[in-house]
Amino acid sequence: MKLKNFLMGMLFLAAFMTSCTKEDLLVNVTIKDDISTTTTWESGKVYVIRGSINVDNTTLTIEPGTRIEFETGASLQIGYLGNATLIANGTADKPITFTSNATSPSAGAWNGITFWSNNLNSSLKYCSIKYGGTSTKGAINVLGSNITFSHNIVQNALSYGITLDVNSEFIEMNNNTIENCGNHLIEIYAGKLHTIGVDNLFNCPDGKGINVNSDNVEGTVTWKKLSKPYYVEGEINLVNANLTIEPGSIFKFDNNGEFNVGYTSNCTLIANGTNTEKIVFTTSATSPTAGAWLGFFFWSNNLASSSMTNCEIAYAGKSSNSAVKLIGTSLTFSNNSVHHSGGKGLELDNSSFVAMSNNTFENNTLHAMELSATAINTIGTGNTFTCASGYGIDVNDGGISTPITWKKQTVPYYINVGIDINANLTIQEGTIMKFGSNGTIDVGYINNAVLTAVGSAANPIIFTSSATTPAAGAWEGIYLWDNSDNTIFNYCEFQYAGKGSSTTRAAIKSISSTYTVSNSKFKFSGGWGVNNDANTIFTNTNNTFESCNLGTVGSN
Repeated sequence: MKLKNFLMGMLFLAAFMTSCTKEDLLVNVTIKDDISTTTTWESGKVYVIRGSINVDNTTLTIEPGTRIEFETGASLQIGYLGNATLIANGTADKPITFTSNATSPSAGAWNGITFWSNNLNSSLKYCSIKYGGTSTKGAINVLGSNITFSHNIVQNALSYGITLDVNSEFIEMNNNTIENCGNHLIEIYAGKLHTIGVDNLFNCPDGKGINVNSDNVEGTVTWKKLSKPYYVEGEINLVNANLTIEPGSIFKFDNNGEFNVGYTSNCTLIANGTNTEKIVFTTSATSPTAGAWLGFFFWSNNLASSSMTNCEIAYAGKSSNSAVKLIGTSLTFSNNSVHHSGGKGLELDNSSFVAMSNNTFENNTLHAMELSATAINTIGTGNTFTCASGYGIDVNDGGISTPITWKKQTVPYYINVGIDINANLTIQEGTIMKFGSNGTIDVGYINNAVLTAVGSAANPIIFTSSATTPAAGAWEGIYLWDNSDNTIFNYCEFQYAGKGSSTTRAAIKSISSTYTVSNSKFKFSGGWGVNNDANTIFTNTNNTFESCNLGTVGSN
C-alpha cells in the first residue's frame, strides 16, 4: 500500500510539473516599496511591481535572465529624488524582460521606466520592454540625464517607444529593435540626434519614425541614416556646428519646419548624398502641397565649405519663401532636385556658388532661381530648369565689376533692374534675356568694359520683353558708353525695347562707343533700332530692322 501511495504521488507531481510553464516555476517577489539601498534582483525570480517605485540614492542591479512584471499603472522611477543608477544588462541568451503581468496584456498596460535628472549613467542591454508607456510618455523616458541603451527590444508601447527631453541623450544606442508603437518610435531633440547609434531596426507605419523637436545643434556631429524618416517639428539651428548628414537620410518637416545654418556663429553643413542614396528634405504632410514648410536658410556665418549634393528638397517655400536661400554666403550645390516650392526654388542675396551643376528645378511656384548679375557666373553646367510661363532665373542686382560669363540656360533670365557692366561680360549663344519695364544694360559707364554677345544662326542671343503681351517700348534697351569700345553683337535679336519719350530712345543707344552689330534683328522698338551720337564708330553688317517706331539707325 505504501508503495502504491508513493507511486501515485510521483505521478501527480510529474503531471503538475508537466502542466507548468517556466514562469510558473519561478519565485514571485512583489515590489511595493521604494528602493534606497543597494539592491540586486536575481535571475530565476519574477519581480512584480506594484505602484510607482522610486529608486533613489542607490544602485539597482538586475541580473541576466530576470523577469520584471508590472501591475496596471505601475512604473519604475530612477533618480527622481537622489542620485541613482539602474544596471539592467542581460545577455544574448539571457535577456532581461520588462512586461505586464496581465494575462492578455495590451499597449500601455504599465506606465514605463523614467530616468530623472539624478540618474547616473544607467544602462540597459539585452532587455525586452513590452506593453509600457502612457498616452503622452514612452515606455522609456529620459529627463535631464543620459543612458546606455543597446541590444534591446521595445515593443507595443502605447505612445512613444523612447522619449528624451532637451537635456538628455544616449551614451550608447546601438543594435536595438523598436516596433509596434502607437506614436513615433523615438522622441528626441535635434541637438542630441547624433547620439542615436548604428544597426538599429525601426518598424512603424508610414507617417511615423523619429520625432525631432526644435533645437540648436552644436559641435562636430553626424546624423546617421536610419531605416525610418526623421520627423522634424519647428526649427533646426546650427550654432558653432559642423554637421554631416549621411547619404540616404530622410527628413520630413512640419509646417513650421526650417533649417538655419550660420545665423549667429560659424557653421558648416555637409549634406552629400550619392546617386543611389539621396538625402531627402520634404514635408510630413499626408497630402503635400507646394510651400508646406519653410526651407533652408544659409546665413552670413555659414562657411564656404558647406555642401549639398545629391539631395532632394521638396514642398518647401512656405509663405512664398524660397526653398533654399543664401544670405551673404556661398555654397556648393550640385546634383540636387528642387521641386514644388511655394516660392522660388533657390535664392541668392549677395551670395554665390562655390560650385553649382547638374541640378534639376521643376514645379516651383515662382522663378527657379533668383540671384545677382555677378552670381550668374557661378551657375555651372548641366542644370535643368523647368518653369511655368513667365518664370525662369530672376536677376535681382545689376553690378558687374569682374570679368564673367552668362551661360545659356534652359529658361530665360528675367531682368527688371539696371545691369551696370564695368568689366568684360560674355553671353553664350542661345541665351534669352527678358526685361521688365525697369530693365536696362549699361556698358562701360564707369570703367572699361566689353560686352561680347555672339550667337549663331541656329541659336541667336535674344534681348526681349518679359511682358505677357509685349508692345513696342516695353523696356529701355542697351546703353553703350565711352568706355565700352570693342563691344560685339552677332546673331542677336532685340525686341520691344526703346522705352521712353526721348527722340534718341533705341534698342541700342551709343554714347562715344566703338562697336559692331552683325547678322542681328531689331524688332518692335519704341524708338530707333540703333541710335548713335556723333563720336560713335558703328559697324553695321547684315542686320534687319522691323517695325521700329522712329526708324532703323538714328544719329544725334
